[in-house]
Amino acid sequence: MEHSVVTVTDIAMPGGAGVAKIDNYVVFIPGTVPGDRAAVRIVRREKRFGYGELVAIEEASPYRVDPPCPHFDRCGGCTMQSMDYAKQLEIKVSYLRQCLKRIGKLNIPDSAFDPITASSEIFWYRSKIELSFGSDRSGRVIAGMREAASPAGRGSREVIPVPECAIFSRALGTVTGVVEEHVHAEGLFPYDEQKRTGSLRHLILRESKATGRLMVIVETKGPAPSSTGELYFSLKRRVPEVASLYRAVNDRAGPYIDYSRMRHEGGDRYIDESLAGLKFRVYPASFFQPNPAGASLLYEKIGAIASGERYGNVLGLYCGMAPIELVLARNVRHVTGIDAARENIENARENALINGIDNCTFIAGRVEDIVLDRGFKKPDLVVVDPPRSGISPKGTDIITKLRPPSLIYVSCNPATLARDLSRLASRGYTPERIAPFDLFPHTSHLETLVMLKAAKRGRS
Repeated sequence: MEHSVVTVTDIAMPGGAGVAKIDNYVVFIPGTVPGDRAAVRIVRREKRFGYGELVAIEEASPYRVDPPCPHFDRCGGCTMQSMDYAKQLEIKVSYLRQCLKRIGKLNIPDSAFDPITASSEIFWYRSKIELSFGSDRSGRVIAGMREAASPAGRGSREVIPVPECAIFSRALGTVTGVVEEHVHAEGLFPYDEQKRTGSLRHLILRESKATGRLMVIVETKGPAPSSTGELYFSLKRRVPEVASLYRAVNDRAGPYIDYSRMRHEGGDRYIDESLAGLKFRVYPASFFQPNPAGASLLYEKIGAIASGERYGNVLGLYCGMAPIELVLARNVRHVTGIDAARENIENARENALINGIDNCTFIAGRVEDIVLDRGFKKPDLVVVDPPRSGISPKGTDIITKLRPPSLIYVSCNPATLARDLSRLASRGYTPERIAPFDLFPHTSHLETLVMLKAAKRGRS
């Protein structure tokens, strides 16, 4: 098939494919980095753009590096590991600015942007990994990652073994090996969504970066195998760092992990983690930043901002297990945190207790349902840390009805951040400081801290 030689000029975010032009026709090419001169063939054409397949690197970019992970080309976990880290940061900042300008229609001065804060570690930083169960060609059960989906529609999405992962933990291969041996000996098989056969769905591992201790969660469909508890002792013998084993039951359709039905099979019920000088108990379903060292830098900056402003009452929306609220509690009079998940609120209360923090109140409920009904005292500061979907329109209405003089927005999605900042700007909130943080090296994800101020209203 005919191919063309192109020069890659950019990266398409958030997907991570290289961008080039063939006779002014835009082509996205997975596996390339800016500056590569590459031979490509177009494998799919749309009206305004197409998808290319890399044939060969004719001349490597000065930003190209050898990825340390042997699974990089097939694993769907990282998309930028073949790129120099400084260039990764540059691309992420550019993407953030483009989103704010194109999606948010915001004209923010350069003086409002802090330099991006790099991750303190760029390998072995991640505290959680979610693996799928599948089978190798011999039919033996494996726990691994789904093959990266191709933008061109290619790729089998089969499970590929990952006995090592450069961004998670050196213990990965040993743990998965013990689990694979156990389920093979028990005659268990991966769950097939189409055929509705088998029982093994996911293997989730959590590692405390503070202590090195590991939590193992095996997700299955249907009743628990009677030998699941024996797996804990097998793991403990081979991997002394394993501190906890759970089994999750998920009978729902679809590929999503479900923690609503849990059974503790052995060891401790939680692992301890440290973040910004505080201790946290992490349970299977805990929503906790997967880069604790990087998140510490983010939360410490939030604490420093609060300390300088001398806030009294703070309201934290979508607080999760409340790491931001607990950090803020050291610098303000009182913090109230709200989250829809009751288990998050129980976890937040526990974390406040073990850290000796008594100026926090945590309430379970949907922000959209309870904030205005509870008659909260007017907050000096509202902090929002929403999911990737951002703040709902009703959530925006609630924030602006509360009319806090200051608002901190922590975002994990530049696109929805831009949309929400535009909505808030129309209600009189100006972004005064924007600080990007790279908590996810070698991926296209970016965390952003934004400080907004309400416009002062004139006297009537």
